[in-house]
Amino acid sequence: MANFIGFYTLTKREILRFLKVWTMTILPTWITTLLYLIIFGFTIGRVLPQIGNTSYLEFIIPGILMMGLITTTYANNSTSIFMFKWLNYIEGILIAPLSYIETVTAFILGGIVRGLIIVASVYIISLFFYSGSIFNLLLFVFLILVVSLIFSSLGLITGLWAEDWDQLNIWSTFIITPLVFLGGVFHSITLVPESLQIITRINPIFYMIDAFRYSMIGVSESNLFIGFFIISILAVSLFFFAVYLFKIGYKIRK
Repeated sequence: MANFIGFYTLTKREILRFLKVWTMTILPTWITTLLYLIIFGFTIGRVLPQIGNTSYLEFIIPGILMMGLITTTYANNSTSIFMFKWLNYIEGILIAPLSYIETVTAFILGGIVRGLIIVASVYIISLFFYSGSIFNLLLFVFLILVVSLIFSSLGLITGLWAEDWDQLNIWSTFIITPLVFLGGVFHSITLVPESLQIITRINPIFYMIDAFRYSMIGVSESNLFIGFFIISILAVSLFFFAVYLFKIGYKIRK
């Protein structure tokens, strides 16, 4: 690494940035998770007590964890890089003695750390509702890291692309949130019409949620190898696309 001190400084700044305002960056996810567990787990769960051999509450917990991870890591980096642009601090990043890969990696590590905090804390909350068993710990950790990488990279890309706050919110409001809810967080794919099943199966977030559900409770509704292929391609392509945008100074250099 060409400049470890600079890399460490930027990574530390990204972590401290969201920790200093934890009531806005972490607390809302705790509250939202608790509400989802109570509302969906104890209302729909009474009408639909089981999905296959799994209780409904146990079925939705992995999806809720993954939803929190996706929205948190995306919001972390999209907001961070946009604020750098908005406050005209981005030039300081460009002149820092860091390679473009080091710069992007530092931002992404900030998103990953926030994602890890969210998943760990939400998992602790979920222990009040189920046993907390994890079917495959290695896969569990792997998916947390890779999905964090995907949406941290996507957050950087959209943060660079956005020219105002309205544009920044377009992706989260009209693309990511609908795809998350259509990804099987609160329902089994077998419970929706066939036409919606087709839409679900071309939704990459479905494969993230499904693989994560498998890692926690050993239940899957998709081909895991296809899911791993899609997830891996997204992780690599989005990371290097973010690096490329920094390299060409996309909407950074005037």
